[in-house]
Amino acid sequence: METEILAKVIELAAEQAGIDPKLVSGESHFINDLKYDSLDRVEFAMTVEDEFEQSVPDEDLEQFNLVGDVVKYIESHRQPTRAG
Repeated sequence: METEILAKVIELAAEQAGIDPKLVSGESHFINDLKYDSLDRVEFAMTVEDEFEQSVPDEDLEQFNLVGDVVKYIESHRQPTRAG
């Protein structure tokens, strides 16, 4: 499932940066590569929260430097789903 999460986070990150998702990878740096400013980072975090139905506290947001950091965070904070 991590591959699906990575693909979605790349899509969201590229959309926020206004660039082609093909130019974004798990190693893309939000500031250096995607040219995010503080507002971009907050808006991106809000989009991630909505998309993955997870809350991202501000102190955790500050740890996100690479796109892959967000994927790892989502994976480690996901609630297990129950099969009915």
